[in-house]
Amino acid sequence: MIDPKNPCSGSSNWKACTDSKGGTPGRKNAVDALNADAAAPQLLRAYATDSVTISLVFDEPLDSIKAATAAHYNISDGIGIPQSAIAVSSIFDKVTLRLNTPLLRNKVYTITVSTVTDCKGNIINTKNKARLGLSEIADSLAIVINEILFNPKPNGTDYVEIYNRSNKIIDLKQMYIANRNTSGVVSNIKQLGTDTYLLFPQDFMVITDDPASVQRDFITQNRDAFVIVSSMPSFNDDEGNVVILNAQGIITDELKYDEKWHFKLIDNREGVALERIDYNAPTQSPGNWHSAATSVGYGTPTYKNSQYRLDLQVQGDITVTPEIVSPDNDGMDDFATIDYSFPSPGYVANITIFDANGRAVRYLQRNALCGIKGNFRWDGLGERFQKLPVGIYIIFTEVFNLDGKKKQFKNTIVLARKN
Repeated sequence: MIDPKNPCSGSSNWKACTDSKGGTPGRKNAVDALNADAAAPQLLRAYATDSVTISLVFDEPLDSIKAATAAHYNISDGIGIPQSAIAVSSIFDKVTLRLNTPLLRNKVYTITVSTVTDCKGNIINTKNKARLGLSEIADSLAIVINEILFNPKPNGTDYVEIYNRSNKIIDLKQMYIANRNTSGVVSNIKQLGTDTYLLFPQDFMVITDDPASVQRDFITQNRDAFVIVSSMPSFNDDEGNVVILNAQGIITDELKYDEKWHFKLIDNREGVALERIDYNAPTQSPGNWHSAATSVGYGTPTYKNSQYRLDLQVQGDITVTPEIVSPDNDGMDDFATIDYSFPSPGYVANITIFDANGRAVRYLQRNALCGIKGNFRWDGLGERFQKLPVGIYIIFTEVFNLDGKKKQFKNTIVLARKN
């Protein structure tokens, strides 16, 4: 111990003995010195273990009495002050809260901590807020590979950046990174941490075994957006596989990269990351990857890619109900409803009905101006309002906006009759 008058300041108050004998039992410590603590405690993260229990993690031990005062905590969106607060012994750098009102799934809350102090009386100030929520296991493509540095500088290290493109809160303790061996089998599986660490919707997280090297070589806008693994799976400098798995062993995303995907005019590819262009485009498409821009230092770990672009297609949804239509006027599923939803008005739709052989049997709408939400109906009849044979039909919808961008939708429906 460096300063016996500052006994609860954690690892910063301890160092290896400098005495030639290796220790000083019964005597003043060889490293004895003033080690004043003037730093305020910081809230590192928060997470829910169930709908009414929250764990808070701080960067140093707290005054256990003030930490156990429920009034010092407040949670957004109507949750308010918790029912109780317990400072977790023996280090007291964690606090468990019990809530009066349960948290809702797929909702992000913010907790604010006030008045809490460390053992020396330093009051928590600027870093006193954290997001939290109920976590879920990631399913396919909820988390995608967003950036990879597989050929670092000689004194650098590999990293893989992931992005949460879903509306779920993902616990990274339930996620793994791996590669494939020469036989194509998933191997070198590494867990992304043994403690709960939440990845919120539309957030980035960088996986590496040496954050300090990444922060030295690249601009990192969020130094908290790192998850440290004991050792990274091996990623070859020319080509290889990155595999992301969930706790059930299901692959949520996978990339087989190739150094040939880099910009052709880059002579030295060391220290140049490959960036994903579009979160929603296929991971394995070479056209969805590009070298990070020179202007950002050839990498953007922890923040939006320099080569990112929005989906250039029209955004929107088309749904058709019911799946089976029987146009016999008996009041049961006599027509199909084609519902649309677009982010803004001004979209134009063309809707054509095709039979199973690809022949157009009804031009339902021509240049129909759409609102933000609405619907069209198909009565199950042909272009001349004649009965059509029973069978499978395709409702083909083509939508374009004032910028001339298009998107096509294909919905399958079955035409049936009772007699």
